[in-house]
Amino acid sequence: MENHAPDGKNISQSSLFKTLLTKAERYLKHPAEVTKLLNDAFKKATAKQSVGSLAAEAWENLQILSRMIKSATSGDYKGIPTTVLIGGVAVVIYFLMPIDLIPDFIPVVGLLDDASLLAWFMTSIKTELDRFKDWEASFNYKQRQEAHNNATHNADTSFGTPKYADRPDNSVQIERHTDL
Repeated sequence: MENHAPDGKNISQSSLFKTLLTKAERYLKHPAEVTKLLNDAFKKATAKQSVGSLAAEAWENLQILSRMIKSATSGDYKGIPTTVLIGGVAVVIYFLMPIDLIPDFIPVVGLLDDASLLAWFMTSIKTELDRFKDWEASFNYKQRQEAHNNATHNADTSFGTPKYADRPDNSVQIERHTDL
C-alpha cells in the first residue's frame, strides 16, 4: 500500500504555497499585521495542541519560528535572509488556512499537511534556526543582566564605613548567647 502522507517539500512547491509567498511579502511590509498573524497562529496552535505528539512537535517549531519572525520584524534580530523570513510567514499563513491540502476541520488528519510543511521548513532552515537560537540566548542573557543592573538593590552598603570602623579588616563579630 502506498503512503499518502503529505510531504512538506511538495506542499512548498505547490501553486497554492507560491501564492502564499507573495502574500507573505505583502505582510512583511506591515509589521503590525505580522504580529497579528503570529498571534492568530498562536491561538490556533494552542487550541490544537492537545491533538497529540505530532501537534506538540509542531507547536514547539511554530513557537521558535514565531519568535524568530517577531524578532526580525521588530528589528532586534538582524541578518536573517529575506527568503527565510518570507518563507516563514508563508508557512504561518498556510497553518492558519482552514482549507488547504487537507482541511483542518478533519480531526487529527487535518493538521498533517500543516505539520509536515512546518517540519520540512524548519529542517530546511536549520542553520538559520541554530543561529537564531544562539542569538536569542545571548539577547535574553543581556536583557536579564540589564534588568539586574538597573534594579534597585536594598543591600546594606555601609560595611567598611564608620559604622564598622572599630573592627579590624576581615573580622566578623558574632554574638554568643549563653542563656539556654
